[in-house]
Amino acid sequence: MILIIAFGNDLREDDGAGLVLAGLMQKAWQARGTAVRLVAVQQLMPELAVDITQEGVAAVVFCDTRIAQSPDDCKVTVTPVAGPGSAASVLGHRFDPGLVLAYATSLSGNRVPPAWLVTVPGTQFGYGQGLSTAAAAAVARALADQDGVLKSIGPGLP
Repeated sequence: MILIIAFGNDLREDDGAGLVLAGLMQKAWQARGTAVRLVAVQQLMPELAVDITQEGVAAVVFCDTRIAQSPDDCKVTVTPVAGPGSAASVLGHRFDPGLVLAYATSLSGNRVPPAWLVTVPGTQFGYGQGLSTAAAAAVARALADQDGVLKSIGPGLP
């Protein structure tokens, strides 16, 4: 099973773009007969490590929105995620995918599935629902190129 962990706030315009893309990825994988579980949250938390360590999780895909670096920054990116050395050494209220994996490693005795971070560029983060034209176009293109984003995630996954 592929576990998708999408994080963002769909009441802050483009901050919800990762959530939208995660839902589309889930549907695309399910249409191929792949088991997928989607967990949508506003922010990453250590409790998500429990989901990652569940029996049958073969891969983890984190989906988020990032601030576009330029007007030309319109591509959804896929990056492998590696956890930091130790979850115990990090204090604070900000979690990233690597830290969640570190907690999962602590829980599982060093067995964690491969993971990727998929990010959508965003340009508008005000109060409101709906995506900017740029973010909506990036989400649409992410799966239009013969499932380009899906093909970028891990060899051997459908």
